[in-house]
Amino acid sequence: MPQLVAVVRRYPEVAGAGLWDWLRGYVIIRIEGRAPEKFVNMAAAYRIELADVTMLGPGLMLARTSIDGYKRLGPVLRASGCRAAVEERMGAPFVVARLLRRRFLVLGAVLFLAVLYGASSVLWTIHVVGAEPPEHEQILRILQTMGVRRWAFRRGVNCDAIRREITRSVHKLAWVGVELRGTTLTVRAAPKVAPDVPEGPIDIVASADAVITRLILLAGDAAVREGDTVLQGQVIVGGRPGAGAGSGTGLGPDAGAGAGAGAGAGAGSGPVHARALVQGRVWRVGQARIPLAVEQRVRTGRSATRYVLRLAGAELSLGPTGGYAAYDSERFSKVLALGRDGDSLVEVIRMSRHELKVDLVRLSWEQAYAMARDAAVSAAKSQIPADARIITISEEVSDRSLPPDAVDVRVVIETLEEIGRPQARP
Repeated sequence: MPQLVAVVRRYPEVAGAGLWDWLRGYVIIRIEGRAPEKFVNMAAAYRIELADVTMLGPGLMLARTSIDGYKRLGPVLRASGCRAAVEERMGAPFVVARLLRRRFLVLGAVLFLAVLYGASSVLWTIHVVGAEPPEHEQILRILQTMGVRRWAFRRGVNCDAIRREITRSVHKLAWVGVELRGTTLTVRAAPKVAPDVPEGPIDIVASADAVITRLILLAGDAAVREGDTVLQGQVIVGGRPGAGAGSGTGLGPDAGAGAGAGAGAGAGSGPVHARALVQGRVWRVGQARIPLAVEQRVRTGRSATRYVLRLAGAELSLGPTGGYAAYDSERFSKVLALGRDGDSLVEVIRMSRHELKVDLVRLSWEQAYAMARDAAVSAAKSQIPADARIITISEEVSDRSLPPDAVDVRVVIETLEEIGRPQARP
């Protein structure tokens, strides 16, 4: 019989039953006799359904039938001269029968499922993350007031309502998030961060050397006028350390439109911070030098690798050094053991040298000039802020009539930009 069961597993189409067949229950039977074909025909005549009929050899077949069909096979077997034996019993009726014989196992499984369902329906843990100790305790009290505590049912937890209540009640939090995952409720909070307010007044200073083209004073005392030249870090508009603010220091009719209007309006006990819109002309300089003879270094493909074993300060070298006239090198090291002071006790170093072929390439004056100009413009533009507006670009080039070794280019870019930068007074 184990051999026939193996045969059934080898031919899975024998057990190709559907869900309805499994719910009703069915058996896989082995039929032996001289005329199994006669058995199949007579079963059809008796309206006994046989499915998945498989011939395994002369006088031997497997078939699947329902429980009721198997009970009605007696007359068919006697008339056809065959014998039938059950190989496998499949389906829900047989599973239920086996379970009924193990009542305590079924009872234990039911109790386990009930306990598991009950345990997964309540809150086991509540976490509050990111809040300071006072706010942490306040959040826990809010949760207690809303009935959210350990062993409370999950269906009574409304994350949106909890988030709104905590945001409304705890004013020192900038953000609150509530998440219910499984049996854990997590409240994440971010405290408000108060900006650092300087104790003294704030001045407006120049961010670069410039000539002021526009100055609109909003608060404070102006120290310069439009058209003045200022150096980087020089005070343009100064704040007031006194209590209150009167009318600011006017710049007269030559200071530009709006320069003296509103210079320190308002009153208060704290210092008056300078506020102003300041534009100026700034010159950015970039220089580059490109020689007319340039070395071009190309690897030839030849290389040499050398290993160095360093042990407690002593070194042991293995491998050739290469002996190339021109080369570039690569170094890789791996520490195998560390000493007590943290230094490497045992270290393996691999040094690779690649031979280079050095060629002297001559550039024309035009090629060197183009390369030098691009490099100088790039150097000057790297100093310009993103919101600046370029007005003019001028350049100075080394004298071409002389036999130079290189081409020198100096580029000056004039820009119009905001040069006012707030700076706390020490």
